[in-house]
Amino acid sequence: MIKLLIADDEYLVLDSLKMIITKNMTDVDIVGTASSGREAVEKAIELKPDVIFMDIHMPGIDGMEAIRQIKAANSNALFVIITAYEFFDYAKDAINMGVSEYLLKPINKGKVIETLNNLHALINQKRKLLLREVELKERINRIIPVIEGQFISYQLFNLGTVREIEFYEDIFHMNLRQGYAITVLLDNFECKAKEDNFKLSLDKQSFYESFYMELKRLCPCLIGNPLLDRITAFIPVNEEVDPYEIRNLSIKIGKKLMERVRVVENFRYRIGIGRKYEVGSFYKSCNEAYMAASVPSGQAIMHFEDITPSKNVLDTYPLHKETSFANRMLTGNIHGAKEVFKDLYFWLVNNYGEDIDRIKSKLIDLLFVIEKALPYKVDVFTKSKQTYILSILKTYSKEELEAQFIHIITELAIEIQEQIRSEIDGIIPKVLKYLNNSYSENITLDDAAKSVNLSYHYFSKIFKDEVGKNFVDYLTELRIEKSMKFLENQRLSIKEVCHKIGYNDPNYYCKIFKKVTGMTPTEFRAVSNQRGDNIG
Repeated sequence: MIKLLIADDEYLVLDSLKMIITKNMTDVDIVGTASSGREAVEKAIELKPDVIFMDIHMPGIDGMEAIRQIKAANSNALFVIITAYEFFDYAKDAINMGVSEYLLKPINKGKVIETLNNLHALINQKRKLLLREVELKERINRIIPVIEGQFISYQLFNLGTVREIEFYEDIFHMNLRQGYAITVLLDNFECKAKEDNFKLSLDKQSFYESFYMELKRLCPCLIGNPLLDRITAFIPVNEEVDPYEIRNLSIKIGKKLMERVRVVENFRYRIGIGRKYEVGSFYKSCNEAYMAASVPSGQAIMHFEDITPSKNVLDTYPLHKETSFANRMLTGNIHGAKEVFKDLYFWLVNNYGEDIDRIKSKLIDLLFVIEKALPYKVDVFTKSKQTYILSILKTYSKEELEAQFIHIITELAIEIQEQIRSEIDGIIPKVLKYLNNSYSENITLDDAAKSVNLSYHYFSKIFKDEVGKNFVDYLTELRIEKSMKFLENQRLSIKEVCHKIGYNDPNYYCKIFKKVTGMTPTEFRAVSNQRGDNIG
């Protein structure tokens, strides 16, 4: 449907056009008529028609001037000139103003219909192009954050190459050759209930969205995907800008973020800022920013260069990082292990400086931490531990030492992944058998995890990965399935069936039963009885 406005000072012409269009065109809506140029302008602004039939000669403002004024307010409107004369004198102005067609008086019915059909096709084509453009922009807007996060991850873990930078510069329309990192470190606080954990996840997501929006408003930047306890952003800068100026500006940005990004009660965060580096060394700025955010200085915003020895920031070895590193290795999470190791190695280098022997000693300790924590034997580690240690001892460059250790833990993580796979293949059948035998008891996820000697969190993950649903949903469906068999026995009450499958509250049982089956237990029993399935 297209909206049409007709402007002509002759009532016979207006009535004739309305009659032709009303009787012959079902997809044209005449939204208004005007008898003067001024009225045509006013109604065009108010009604926003797609097409305007405009008489050239009208009292007051003539048709051509009215077209000019309407075009200024609605550039998408299409115009058809109505005139009693050949309009060659107006041809040049008409072309400049994008007039699509003209109609000679007396009005020809066939010409009117042909003109409107042509304009309708043109408008539909424009609308389709506009929709495609909107759809394309929507897709691009969805893809851009993904590519943005990819860029940050590549630089954060030193995976990208300088040659790839041109690709990202073209997409983001930024010079990405140099820049610094801003890291937001989220404070962790304990949640006692599942509902609290869910609320915490929502709060973190809300915080990330607010942080993303406000930082984009403050400066050109690329923002990575949120990690467990932090968000990292890349702020590009020009080579010629003085580092001290960059430092002051970055702190101002941090302060404005603190003012604008509001968070819920008990949700705290700190901002750390790294120094400017070439993009290939951006991970160094990330480490510095993380270190600055970790400073127990009482400051909400800290630049790496503002860390002073008097604060004793680097005196305490980050044991929690070592634990996190070991846990990620034990689950075969090489990407996560590398992430934590880079933090640990940065700490070692900053604390031990040129004392490379002390750094080597700590890396060897890390190998023994992993070995000690392993709940099973990893052949490649047992056979190659001595080789790993020798390779560390024979390395004398801090950069090579870091690369060597990453190579070692990569090999080890692959072997652990294979071991985990073989373990899982035997674990799941045991768990399912345990559940089938114990569903009537008051069992929990922790009970099931203990039955196969796994930790609560690790068991929860592999159960969902292997079974395809979480533990609670599986146990619920198993209990409901068992209860169906009991319901076929007419001598058992609903309450007795409820207790037989491990529930204490019959009302809760009925609610869950209906959610799973679409019927109440009573309705299911009636249907079973009609089929003659009861065993009573």
